Amino acid sequence: MAASAREDLAAREAEIQELVKQEQRDEAKKLLLDLIVSCAKGGDIKNATRLRDLLYEVDPMALGDIIKVNEIIDEAMSGSIDEKFEIAWSGLRQTLTDEEFLALYHALEEHEVGEGKSIVKAGSKLDALFFINKGNVNVNCLCSEKNITVKTLEPGTMIGENCLQPSLWTVSLASLTPVKLSVLRLKGIVDLFDSFPGLENKLTTYYEQFDNIPLLLDEVKQQRRRHERSAVDYNITFQVQGKDGKVDDRTFRGELDNISLGGLALLMRIVNRENRRAFFGRSLIVSVQVDDSKLQFTGVVVAVTIQDFQNHDYAIHLAFDKPVLEEIIMPLIPRKSEEEEDLPEQEAGTEEPA
Repeated sequence: MAASAREDLAAREAEIQELVKQEQRDEAKKLLLDLIVSCAKGGDIKNATRLRDLLYEVDPMALGDIIKVNEIIDEAMSGSIDEKFEIAWSGLRQTLTDEEFLALYHALEEHEVGEGKSIVKAGSKLDALFFINKGNVNVNCLCSEKNITVKTLEPGTMIGENCLQPSLWTVSLASLTPVKLSVLRLKGIVDLFDSFPGLENKLTTYYEQFDNIPLLLDEVKQQRRRHERSAVDYNITFQVQGKDGKVDDRTFRGELDNISLGGLALLMRIVNRENRRAFFGRSLIVSVQVDDSKLQFTGVVVAVTIQDFQNHDYAIHLAFDKPVLEEIIMPLIPRKSEEEEDLPEQEAGTEEPA
């Protein structure tokens, strides 16, 4: 929206608010209806929807006007979808209802990126989902001190590592050609999921068909982790530590799933969506009881990933403040049996003895 249009909208809205303060609600409603229609017909669906919500506050009994406004906005939304976007995302449209697809489309930000430009840097906070509408985007990863391209995204694909879950980018994105893309920010994601409870599962399922980056990394035998992880199984407790060093009185329970010299992952049930984001970026003190001793680890939550959508089971990934010594975590790691330790490695090309 141009600066002059924003200023005009703000001035007209301020006039309406002043009339409401003066209890001149009929006049305020008339001006508000005109402004909503003007925004909707001008393609400004975001402000038309926001002002429609204001209409509920100005005159909640104006049901006829509210219904009329909703019809005008719905018509404007239906007619404002870019034809090329519909073609690129025809598969997604078949997955979503018309209402969900329209709401998603109008929650997106449109961006154009020139050739060879950085879009996302590894390590930055993951707070958006990207929809590639035109052009190609390289997915790059730093492996063995070398920056390699593991995948090239084409129009009609989306990317947001650990889709729609609090995390950090472990790959970087750069435009291979001039690119047109749509961005769904975190606030838009939250608002959409609140309005359409089934949308999160649909988007996650649709996204998974594109999320083969970990598989591609395995195929080229690249290892991004600096430390080998070991699968473990212990009950744990943890507390949240504030920036001031003060530890929250509340104690949470979970299961330790794996650990390395650089971090760990614990499993727990999280029903409330906001609680997933509340853990992200927080410092945790994790306690593990091993025989007669208690081990404690402190680190920052770098990702919260889903394990079982139906049962609300999530994995919380913790990066230690500094790598721990190997002897610290050795009591947690299951030892191989004597038979496994003594078993000689089989040479390539030989058969197992009868």
